[in-house]
Amino acid sequence: MNLRPFQIVILAIFAVFALIALIFLSGYERKISVEEVAYGSQVVIWGTQESKIYKDLFREIAKTDEAFGVVKYVRVEEEDFDDLLVNAIAEGRSPDMVVLPAEDLVKHRAKLRAIPYETIPQRTFRDTYVDGAEVFALKDGIYAIPFAVDPLMLYWNRDILASNGLALPPKTWEEVVSNVVPRVTQRDNARNILQSALAFGEMRNVTHASEILALLALQSGSKMVTESDRGYLVSINQSTVEGAGSPLEAAVQFYTDFSNANSPTYSWNRAMPYDKNMFIAGDLAMYIGYGSEAENIDSKNPNLNFDITTVPQGGAATAFRTYGQFYGFAIPRASTNASGAFAAAQKISSKTFADSLTVSLNLAPVRRDLVSVAQSNSYRASILQSAIVARGWLDPDPIATKGIFTRMVEDVVSNRVTMKSAVTDAINRLTLEY
Repeated sequence: MNLRPFQIVILAIFAVFALIALIFLSGYERKISVEEVAYGSQVVIWGTQESKIYKDLFREIAKTDEAFGVVKYVRVEEEDFDDLLVNAIAEGRSPDMVVLPAEDLVKHRAKLRAIPYETIPQRTFRDTYVDGAEVFALKDGIYAIPFAVDPLMLYWNRDILASNGLALPPKTWEEVVSNVVPRVTQRDNARNILQSALAFGEMRNVTHASEILALLALQSGSKMVTESDRGYLVSINQSTVEGAGSPLEAAVQFYTDFSNANSPTYSWNRAMPYDKNMFIAGDLAMYIGYGSEAENIDSKNPNLNFDITTVPQGGAATAFRTYGQFYGFAIPRASTNASGAFAAAQKISSKTFADSLTVSLNLAPVRRDLVSVAQSNSYRASILQSAIVARGWLDPDPIATKGIFTRMVEDVVSNRVTMKSAVTDAINRLTLEY
C-alpha cells in the first residue's frame, strides 16, 4: 500500500510519541520499584500515643522521603490494645509494627519478631543507645528498636521547701530522712499528718508505687529479672554485689517506714489523698513521677512553684539509677511487611527524627548522640540527665505485678507477716507470672 506523504508524517509523529511514552513509563516503573524496596506498599503502626504527633512527624519525613508516605499510624486505646492486637493477629490483619513499652515486652514476646544480631550487632546497639535500652536486647535478638525513655523524676515544691529553710532539693535518701522529712512533715499530738514531705509507704494512693519499689530495688543493686536457658530468673532480691544483702527487702523496708506511725520518717498513710493530686494542689513537698508529667502538672496549676530534678540516690552510691519506661518499635511475627516496617523504624528512630518525636511526646531520646546535647528547657535538661541512668526490667505483666507488690507492702504495713515472708511470697507469685 502506497502511503501519502502526510500519512507518513502522522505515523512518524505517533512513533515518536510512543517512544517517549515508553521511556517515561520505563522510568516510572523503576521509581516504583525503589519505593517498594524501601517500605513496601504499606506499613501500619499501632500505638497508644497521640495520633497527631506521629502524623505530623510522618508528613515531615515524607517531605524529603516521598516513599515514606506509605507509613501510617493508628492510635489504639491503651486499655484495648492487648485484646485488639491478639484478635488482629488471629484474623490475619496484624499491624506491621507496634510502639512497645518495655513493661509489655515479656507479655507480648511470643508475638514479636526478634531482629537477629547479624542485622544489628550487639556492639552497634550498645554504642548507639543508652544502657537501659538493652532491656529490648534479649538472648535471641533485639525485640524492638528503642527510641525513647520516660524516667522517674523528683518533683519538688519550691515554696514548701523554702518555707522550711531548704533552698535545694535533696540529692540523697539520707538527706530525705534526716533533713527534709523532719523539717517539712507536720503532725499533731495524735500523730495525724497535717503536711507531708513525701508519699511513700502505701500502694493505693501512690500513683507510681510499683515503679518506685523497682527504682529502690535497682538502687540497692538488684539483679531484677534475667534470662537463662530455662527461661526467666526472678532475681529481684539478689544483689549484683556479692554479700551486699537483699535488695528487695531493703527497698520494702525503706519504703514502708514512711507509713509506719512509730517511725521518725512517718509522713504518709492510706487515708491521704492521691499523691499527685496533693502535689498539684500545693500540699505535698515532693512527688516521684515521670518526666513526661511536668507539662501536665504545670497546666493543671499554673501557680504551682515547682521544679524537677533527678531522684535521690543512696549516699554511698557510685552508680546512679532511676527507673525508666522505655519505648521501642517492635515488629509482630504476623506482619506481612516486616522489611518495610524495619526500614520505617530505622528512619523514625534516626538522630534527626527521634529528637523531634521525643520532644513532641515529652520523652527523652535513648540515642547517645542526643541525650548529651545541651538543652535550653530546664525540665528537658533534667529529664535527659536521668535518661542516661534509667533502667527498666523484664516485668511479666504490669497489672499483675502491681497486685503482687500491693499485697507484699500491705502485708508488711499491717504486720500480717514478716518482711522476709512477704518478699518471698511476692517473688514466688512473680515467678508464676512468667
